[in-house]
This record gives sequence, structure tokens and C-alpha cells, in this order.
Amino acid sequence: MSIKVIDYIRDIEVQIEYIRREFAEEIQLIENKHHKEVEELQRSYQSQLKEYSLLKESELENQLAAEQQNLVVSLGEKKATLKMKFVQQKEELVNTILKEVLNQYGNRQNEEADTVS
Repeated sequence: MSIKVIDYIRDIEVQIEYIRREFAEEIQLIENKHHKEVEELQRSYQSQLKEYSLLKESELENQLAAEQQNLVVSLGEKKATLKMKFVQQKEELVNTILKEVLNQYGNRQNEEADTVS
């Protein structure tokens, strides 16, 4: 392999790692936000629970569980979307670099064939 190909491969690896870290950071921010929202909901509902009777307490606990579940589902969807975007960007990057490498390698072979003939 030529040095250019090796450099392209290294560039791909660096760029993939950079993209992976960006997505990991974004996922972490989303998770932190969701955890804060859940904590805020818990504090809010716990405060309200003290004011209501046992029947209302049960109703609010169910409501909290449903909202927490909605947040979990939302988080899962966002993570899946980000992972899909990461894979797509990685594949696009690899395909672009591969096309460039193939073009470079193909041009070099054509030049060598012209030189031989």
C-alpha cells in the first residue's frame, strides 16, 4: 500500500473516533437531561403526594411511572437515531475514502500499464 492509502486509513480511523466521541457526548448530555427531568418529576410528585389522600397517592405514582416510561422510550429513540446517524456518517466517510483510494490506485495502474506498453 502506498503511504497515501495508509494516511487515508489513519484519517478514517481518526475521523470515526471523533464522530464516535461526539455521538457519545451527545448521548451523555441527553441521558443527563433525562435524569434531571426524572429527578424533577420525582421531587414534584413527592411534594404533591404529601398533600393528597392514599387514593390520590396511588394515582400520582402511576402517573409518574408512565411519564418515566415515556422518558425512557424517548431516550431510547434518540439514542437509536444518533447511533443510526453515526453508522451512516461512518459508512459515507469510508465510502468516500475508498472511492478516492480506488481512483488513486486505478490511475496509478493505468499509468503503469501505459508505461509498460
